[in-house]
Amino acid sequence: MTGTPTPPGADAAGEAADALTRGVHALVRLGVRRPRSVLAAWLLLTLGCALAVTLVFTRSEGPVFGTEVERRDGSGSVRADALLRTHLPPPSVPETPNEVLVLHAPALTVDDPAYAVAADAIAQELLALGPDVVAGGRSFFLDRDPALVSADRRTTVVALWVVDPPRHAERLRDAVRGAVRQAAPDGAVGASLVGPASVGLAYRELADRDLQAELRVGLPAAIVVLLLVFGSVVAAALPLLVAAVAVATALALAVALAQFTPVYFLVANMVLMMGLAVGIDYALFILVRYREERRAGAGIAEAAERSGIGAGHAVAFSGATVVVALAGLLLVPTNVFRGLAIGAIAAVLVAVLASLSLMPALLRLLGDRVDALRLPLPRALAGGAGGLGRGGLAGRVARAAVRRPWLALAASVAALALLAAPALQLRIGFAGIETLPPALETRQAYDRLQASFRIGLVADTVVVVDARGGADEAGIDAALQRLRTSLADDPGFLAEQARVQRSADGAVRALRVPMPGEAEGDAVLQAVARLRTTLVPQAFDGVAAQVHVGGASARYLDFFELTRRAAPGVVAIVLGLGFVLLAWAFRSIVVPLKAAALNLLSVGAAYGAIVLVFQHGVGARWLGLQPVPIVEAWIPLFLFTVLYGLSMDYHVFLLSRVRERFDATGDNTGAVVDAVGSTAGVITGAALIMVAVFAGFAAGELVMFQQIGFGLAVAVALDATLVRLVLVPASMTVLGARNWYAPRWLARPPRPRR
Repeated sequence: MTGTPTPPGADAAGEAADALTRGVHALVRLGVRRPRSVLAAWLLLTLGCALAVTLVFTRSEGPVFGTEVERRDGSGSVRADALLRTHLPPPSVPETPNEVLVLHAPALTVDDPAYAVAADAIAQELLALGPDVVAGGRSFFLDRDPALVSADRRTTVVALWVVDPPRHAERLRDAVRGAVRQAAPDGAVGASLVGPASVGLAYRELADRDLQAELRVGLPAAIVVLLLVFGSVVAAALPLLVAAVAVATALALAVALAQFTPVYFLVANMVLMMGLAVGIDYALFILVRYREERRAGAGIAEAAERSGIGAGHAVAFSGATVVVALAGLLLVPTNVFRGLAIGAIAAVLVAVLASLSLMPALLRLLGDRVDALRLPLPRALAGGAGGLGRGGLAGRVARAAVRRPWLALAASVAALALLAAPALQLRIGFAGIETLPPALETRQAYDRLQASFRIGLVADTVVVVDARGGADEAGIDAALQRLRTSLADDPGFLAEQARVQRSADGAVRALRVPMPGEAEGDAVLQAVARLRTTLVPQAFDGVAAQVHVGGASARYLDFFELTRRAAPGVVAIVLGLGFVLLAWAFRSIVVPLKAAALNLLSVGAAYGAIVLVFQHGVGARWLGLQPVPIVEAWIPLFLFTVLYGLSMDYHVFLLSRVRERFDATGDNTGAVVDAVGSTAGVITGAALIMVAVFAGFAAGELVMFQQIGFGLAVAVALDATLVRLVLVPASMTVLGARNWYAPRWLARPPRPRR
């Protein structure tokens, strides 16, 4: 008799899933049988990674991680940048000013001698850095150019020619601060820098401060939850150890990667967030299972092995789902997605490996001392159940959902859909200088620059003409002149300051045009879009030359387009690979389909909440968040992959228990209610820890961190409550035994170990 044919690729997927199962068993047994060796190996690895990271950060002359968004997608800005690097490389000394020193005196004007004395002292301090740092500058006090003074004559700017600005940005900033303290200790004259390098430095320093906020807010909250869950200091410390291992090792891998390719500066924050969240959660699942095994009468070694293998399967498949989801981002050719994905994947992989080997080793060594240093907590809180168990809130909610499954299903889906509705108004962009904290020096300098001057030193665009195909030079010159004439009539450009560069062989020409405003601003982005779609095609109509528009704003526009093009493919890969992995884990095709649908609902709700709070400002001030008109361009796609993987934590852990009960009793409804009640304490504790970690992320000052931390916290909270307590029981009741339907090729038992 012939069975159902196995679909192409199913054997490979099955082999991978079976290999994952064998790997779980091997790691757990290694930790149980050689606990001291495993513990020593992990501690040495962690200390070595921490030392390596410290050495790199302390000895690096420039920033380890960059703020530049780099792509390799063949877009117009990428081609323009490539032509400029090859034919018009920037000189060692910049041809135009690239940083602006903004001086402001609340009670003085530039005509007061005290103002001139302070300005001269600051200028001398900058020039003292040497020509290899500051190659020159233009100042009102030297040039008497009225364009360098505001209308009220209280603000003036100094245009600076800085050599290698990213490398010297911190030295410049420190020199200005020191000079101001010396020249105007009474605060009569203030000075601060603004420009691409200064803004990049501000972002990196804010990211560092946000790291501290994460540790200051998220970590203590996670510790409190762990203490409530376990009621023991020693037990609470074990998941924190696993998280520390994950963070240190993954950060070392990110630093190593940065030595060979540009890595986006947010990677350190992402490693900390993911390492803490999944490291604590995975170890928590295994530790809770160990306690259950000990209460059931298993010996220490046996309990450590059973808990590692039992909960370890859920940890391994959950971690594999997160990795598979994040791996989809590696297909997007930009350092933003690839760097963040690699950092997060490294944190998840190390957390899984440490949970499956280090945790069993620690449990084997500690035995019942894992409950040492118990806290005098009320009985209702000890153990983390908090009234949420079989007979508590979770059990009651699950039983209500099971009794009226269609009503529960309709109401919960409607609630999530209603919350997701604002996502239809999602606007993506890049958080510019205007989203920086108003008290920041760089932000204040930018505000004064934009309010009083029209000098275009923050944003510019470049039109690159490739005439290597033999285009007529006279025709190109005429086209460039027509373009300059058109730009003069467009308020989005400072055409009077435009200049043309020509390569030595005459094959490439570049028209650089300053623009008033910041590169990320709507006005500048719209102006560059007009340049591409209207002004350049009109000016070069009939000219046989390739024309590309580059510059920071053009790169942002191309990034938006790259994200839009990549999103369908990434989503398809994540859903497809996630389906295969979960189908093989649960021997069912219904479970992964339903899990994907529920995850999409919670992801949509997270998007809607982000739009509602940030774009529309609903409750933003009350939550301590900053309303902005856009959502950071990389966040929606990154958030989808992270949420799809993380939300599987609770699905895998819960459904593993449901499957165990169903296989033992054959009662689908009873298995659902019992599994929801029995896992309530640990899942609630795990969710609270993740929410605490993500809330710490949202407590930072950078809007992008606020958005992703808030979105993740909302999605995890919804997954652990509405989805777990209502949607999962109701949907499983409606489907009944069909939950576990699988074709014959999938339903067969796992292959025996060879």
